[in-house]
Amino acid sequence: LPESTKFMVAFPLAISKNISNDMQVSALRERGIIRILADNTIFDISSTPDDFDIRKYKSVAGIVDRLVVGKKIKSRLTDSLETAYRLGSGHLSIICLLGKIKENKKETAKKRNTSEKALTERKSKTISINDVEWTALSFSSHFRCNSCDREYQTPTHHMFSFNNPLGACKKCQGFGHTIEIDMDLVVPDKTKTLNEGAIAVWNSPAYSILLEELQEAAPAHDLPLDIPFNKLTKSQLKLVNEGTEEFYGISKFFDMLEEKKYKMHVRVLLSKYRCYTTCAECNGTRLDPSAHNVRINQHNITDVCCLSIDEAYNFFEKIKLSKYEEEVGRLLLLEIKKRLGYMVKVGLEYLTLDRMTRTLSGGEAQRVNLTTSLGSSLVNTLYILDEPSIGLHPRDTKRLIDILVQLRDIGNTVVVVEHDRDVIKSADYLIDIGPGAGKNGGNVVYAGDVKKISSRNRSLTGQNLKGKKQIELPPARRKITQNHIEITGATENNLKGIGVRFPLNVFTCITGVSGSGKSTLIQDTLYGALKRKMGIYPGHIGHHKNLNINGHIDDVIMVDQSPIGRTPRSNPVTYVKVFDYIRKIFASTREARLHNYTQGSFSFNVKGGRCDYCEGCGYIKVDMQFLADVYVTCDQCHGKRFRKDVLEVCYKDKNIHEVLEMTVSEAMVFFSTRDKHTMTSEMNSSLSRATSHIQKGLKYLSDTGLGYLRLGQPATT
Repeated sequence: LPESTKFMVAFPLAISKNISNDMQVSALRERGIIRILADNTIFDISSTPDDFDIRKYKSVAGIVDRLVVGKKIKSRLTDSLETAYRLGSGHLSIICLLGKIKENKKETAKKRNTSEKALTERKSKTISINDVEWTALSFSSHFRCNSCDREYQTPTHHMFSFNNPLGACKKCQGFGHTIEIDMDLVVPDKTKTLNEGAIAVWNSPAYSILLEELQEAAPAHDLPLDIPFNKLTKSQLKLVNEGTEEFYGISKFFDMLEEKKYKMHVRVLLSKYRCYTTCAECNGTRLDPSAHNVRINQHNITDVCCLSIDEAYNFFEKIKLSKYEEEVGRLLLLEIKKRLGYMVKVGLEYLTLDRMTRTLSGGEAQRVNLTTSLGSSLVNTLYILDEPSIGLHPRDTKRLIDILVQLRDIGNTVVVVEHDRDVIKSADYLIDIGPGAGKNGGNVVYAGDVKKISSRNRSLTGQNLKGKKQIELPPARRKITQNHIEITGATENNLKGIGVRFPLNVFTCITGVSGSGKSTLIQDTLYGALKRKMGIYPGHIGHHKNLNINGHIDDVIMVDQSPIGRTPRSNPVTYVKVFDYIRKIFASTREARLHNYTQGSFSFNVKGGRCDYCEGCGYIKVDMQFLADVYVTCDQCHGKRFRKDVLEVCYKDKNIHEVLEMTVSEAMVFFSTRDKHTMTSEMNSSLSRATSHIQKGLKYLSDTGLGYLRLGQPATT
């Protein structure tokens, strides 16, 4: 406002009809308010006439102060504004004399334009007080729209995090999806008619009565029962889904199951027909709608997170901020651009910021982890990396090496466990452990300059680097037939609506640079689609149009880098289903039959023969509360897992613990011959079958280069 402009500082008053006039006026006086503006009329309430009643006015505001714009009012104005905000619960009004603004001849044209623009942009209204026009401007200490008076949540960093209750979508709890009934699972074969059992869940004896009710009510509602489900009209599908008074619809049926999900079998049934669908409340953004009200350069946080890393870097590079915003966000912008810049350097510029970590390929995940280390700017730190090149294309290995060198150059020590030729050759110092695996390893074969390892004949690494040892390629390739699997219209993640044909009965290799879509195509799309084609697969399936199979497939098995067991009880022989036959052999010995031992007596997973103190683990877990758990060898069985009497039963002079301590190679030799002396005569034939199964299972491990593993070695190691 220009100088000499008269204005008043006021705040809105909430007048109650149920409280007496005297009490409300007295309360205002106690707060130091002696003037009010009631229906555009100013009243002095220091002494009110007998007929004055504050309750009869529709709009009442308390006047805190009356001032004139000048250089010496700052302190007084500050106090008045604080008082008005406090008494008005965060709301106040500045009522200025409009006539003075227009008539002030000393005001320059620039100041006049600024004043008029401010009055236009801010919600204002003209009021007449004592026949003089004043302009009332509304202010709020809250985040409130001046046009519609809508209040918004005060922004905090928690509001933009879907991992925090303040920022997460209230419906999906920040996951971006909800669990809903999947009609593709309820009606897996849409070419079937209702009479043929198109609704799979009603084909069981327990719910067949619901199908019968539908069949009885169908004629009355013109619902055809003998045409394919996918030929039904929208109104007919709606009828089947919603039902009527005569029969349950699909939706009503599942609502009924929801009410009974306290029963285990009902929960299992529901899980077969559910799938994850995009949350309708947040549309998959995972955030509460209030987070989208905050914008930077017309972009909310979801808009920014949908950008690729390259686009996001350019956005923050060219962002336009006010002088105050630049001062506040300068360091934040530097950190953002630095970290995004690292990801661009390592070749991840195509990833979007909202990409789920679990959907990243192995190579992408490795580089993201490394850029996190680079972004932290740590020095004098030891970085230990376990095979960081797993899943990387040769093109991306060069970028990986550049990151490792950069970590070294800023003053860190980098130790890498690696087999890749390029990574090995880029090392400053090389340590080769060997010469073999398992009990044949554990020695330092070479330590020193990489260039000199080729001269060490004991080092298999050196022989491979020199070219003395190479992988033999098959001399002939299998002929490709017409049998194939074809998937079309695959669009998950980076896939561009591609169609791919996979020939059957041949060795097919899928290759490409890291992040090109290999895992998305095979793991997320092909595997899931095939499993659903063969039965129920409740997991997420990559978007695609069709899956066609020309040939015969019995089963689909996914072999990835997931651990084979999550507990120490799991081991190689239990995983390849060999331990059952080993236990059968021990249970068939004369000593075992004499003591009535069964196969369960030689299992460390069930009671009967295992050590009761450690329950067959061989160690005791000590809970260290806030520290990692500590495992101590059991002092009863001394780590052997079984009771003493069970360990006295031997087959070929070895007890069950000693057999589990054998390597795969040793066990193959051990079970290659039978010991007829410790077996009963009637068990010799079953012994032959058992040893055959054991040899077969162990051979798989040996053929894949795992002959050095101990049979009882915990899968977690």
